[in-house]
Amino acid sequence: MNGDRPLFVGAKPGAWLRPFVVAVIIWLPLCFGAWYYLSPLLSQWLAMLTEAVLPRLFPAVIAGIETMGPGLDVVTKLVPSGAPGQGVGELLFEINPLKYSFSLPLYTALVLAVPIDEDWKKLFGWLLGVMVLSAGQVFGIGAEILKVLSFNLGEEARPLLGFSPWQHEAVALCYHFGSLILPSVLPVMLWLGQFGLGLIEPESPS
Repeated sequence: MNGDRPLFVGAKPGAWLRPFVVAVIIWLPLCFGAWYYLSPLLSQWLAMLTEAVLPRLFPAVIAGIETMGPGLDVVTKLVPSGAPGQGVGELLFEINPLKYSFSLPLYTALVLAVPIDEDWKKLFGWLLGVMVLSAGQVFGIGAEILKVLSFNLGEEARPLLGFSPWQHEAVALCYHFGSLILPSVLPVMLWLGQFGLGLIEPESPS
């Protein structure tokens, strides 16, 4: 058997599909359970990545990103109304990263169910996929932070962001894309590119 070729090569076209679906159904609850249990650690990872980007891009308004359990606290440089002179970082708001990071257990279940006979290739592909998914999660979290600053705290934060009207509209579009589309579509597209297309073998001519 050739290395990373699917286990079902030479079988009837589509023979891999049923055992693959069964394996995904088995792995999904296990992966989601591990993801929920480890969510505080995943939140710290996402907080570190987000803090490496957003405070540097918007130093006038974002002081830092902190973790509180599974949630992310965004520390701003805005002072709450009626509380002048109380210092930097008085105004905080919370982001729930779980609605972005659920792409990880979905992707992991798909990878674990792939019928190839070299596990190290699945592991390497999974690690690469985690990096891509992490970038997508940071994009979604960053878009939500900018959405809150632009629209929920608009009167105080908008001048500090320095966005033009079309850029505020772009923030809204990025927020919807990053929260509604990317978390569910990216892991599937990533899996297809890495493993899925290799499972579809052309039927040999008789």
